[in-house]
Amino acid sequence: MAKPTYDDANLMLQLVRSWPADATDWMWSDEFVPDHKEFEARYAHNAEAFGKVRAVLGWYETIGTLHKHGLLNEDLLFDWLAVDMTWERMKSHALDMRAESGNPRIYENFEAMARANRTWAGAQDSKVA
Repeated sequence: MAKPTYDDANLMLQLVRSWPADATDWMWSDEFVPDHKEFEARYAHNAEAFGKVRAVLGWYETIGTLHKHGLLNEDLLFDWLAVDMTWERMKSHALDMRAESGNPRIYENFEAMARANRTWAGAQDSKVA
């Protein structure tokens, strides 16, 4: 992949400004429930909790859409974000929401980006070995 440019860095910094920091911090906390069914039972009447889940999923889906269309430098992106780790933390929510909606495309770009992140990380590991 091409070396990241100042334009790539500028886009990354623009994305940082829209980062759902409170939601992401909560997602990594002990209060967060990664299993969607358990989450629904625990936070059944908590609109804020569901909003945080949607904020994280939506932000990563946006990044995934940019990635899908080649608008983000992959080396810069995956050096910046632990996409695969975040996907694993949010996977149950994304897949259950996809099934509940009946729309197989919901959060597909986030999921694809997580797969690409794992491939990228494997290539980086082989460079070190």
